[in-house]
Amino acid sequence: MNCKIISKKIPYFNLIASIAAKRKINIWLVGGVLRDLFLKRKKDLIDFDFCVEKNVLGIVKDFSGKISSKFIVLDEKEGSYRVILKKHSRIYTYDFTLMRGKNFNDDLCSRDFTINMLAVNVLDKKKEIIDHFNSTADLKAGLIRTANIDVLRQDPLRILRGFSFMINYGFKIDKNTQKAFVKYKKLLKNISGERINEELFKIFANCYSYDAIKRMEQSRIIDEVIPQISKTRNVYQGGFHHLDVWKHSLEALREFESLYRKYIVHKKEILSYLNEPLAENRTRTQIIKLACLLHDIGKPIAKNKKGNRTIFHMHEKIGMNLAEKISMKIKLSLREKDVLKKLIFWHLRPGYLADQAPPTKRAIYHFFRDTQEEGVSVILLSLSDWRATRGPLTNLVKRKRHERIMLKLIDHYFEEKKKKPLPKLIDGYDVMKKFNLTPSALIGEILKKVKEEQALGKVKTKSDAYRLAKLIVIGAKHKKPSIKVR
Repeated sequence: MNCKIISKKIPYFNLIASIAAKRKINIWLVGGVLRDLFLKRKKDLIDFDFCVEKNVLGIVKDFSGKISSKFIVLDEKEGSYRVILKKHSRIYTYDFTLMRGKNFNDDLCSRDFTINMLAVNVLDKKKEIIDHFNSTADLKAGLIRTANIDVLRQDPLRILRGFSFMINYGFKIDKNTQKAFVKYKKLLKNISGERINEELFKIFANCYSYDAIKRMEQSRIIDEVIPQISKTRNVYQGGFHHLDVWKHSLEALREFESLYRKYIVHKKEILSYLNEPLAENRTRTQIIKLACLLHDIGKPIAKNKKGNRTIFHMHEKIGMNLAEKISMKIKLSLREKDVLKKLIFWHLRPGYLADQAPPTKRAIYHFFRDTQEEGVSVILLSLSDWRATRGPLTNLVKRKRHERIMLKLIDHYFEEKKKKPLPKLIDGYDVMKKFNLTPSALIGEILKKVKEEQALGKVKTKSDAYRLAKLIVIGAKHKKPSIKVR
């Protein structure tokens, strides 16, 4: 590593060094930024971690004052603060933490993995790299290793972080470290949902997240993250499936990522849609991956026999309700939770739609009306689900026809998005005035039906809308004689 590049890559690095020199306090740059510089990764360096020998608050006040930025308290007890700098449309974070242990070597030893244990003393004019734990050797070998296994007991989240580094850096996990992951995996239940989902979604951000989840499955670590998964193992699904529920769900994730790499990356509209953030630093793609793992989570409860057939009646509804609990446990945002539940609840619908071969315009309209913005996500989940289903009763000809129809539905969605919204022909006040009605669910039913027929080209004018509304009102009066009129 060219150490001279450090001061160039980190804004105000020399200012931090001058503050350290003036106060005669050792400050070390540690962790991720040095790891990425060593690996020459092509990424923006925006997060910097510093270990401070003493008087960390004084250092933070000096630094934040000189660059006219604010600082926040991350952990007052541990002496951890963050300075946030906005510069050239970027946000940089500088974390300053009080040295843990009797000396800096103790502090390094308390960190997660050796690949994150490189350091530089800002007072060192030569910027020589401090490497007490063979970090550079592990970086060259692509090895994730703990220098002190006890750090996993102190913070079990590091187990998930290990898999995140594995998949995002293409590294392998040291055998003894893997054994330690298994030893301390039960402690993951004590970690907050916010911290769990942060690492889990870092894994899902990778195009090959299946490989990490598969490794987590082999040691049952995934069960500690989402306990409901354990009940899906060894649940036989009948002749259309070649795998049990859990292995099928894993396969659905693998199929989705294969579809993403081979097809979706070449489709700008789909890619843009999937890259839409549903929460800070989390996209629709990541939620679909979670849905792949959970789409059949309701099957163990729903499983039943009808003659010689294995059936899972209403498993999508049961799964949606379980997804509510899982979302709360791992602290998904309201938007993420809503999307996850919709994906699970509707994941069978595209298959039913494709069975019509070809589906009617009305059926297509109903599908996108019900799934709304998540229609394309539901289709992609359904495609992945179908591709992961390869039992002896699977009809390959029907499968290919289904896929063609589903992909055409995706094209249809984006074509409709480009069109101008249809003008509103009548509103609720128009309906109530015209037919002397009071506010009721009937008004919404009328407007919903008018909108549908307008979209299908059967209602084009205000007169057409009123004629349709009149038929609905007459029908409602025959069904419900007590309908309120004024």
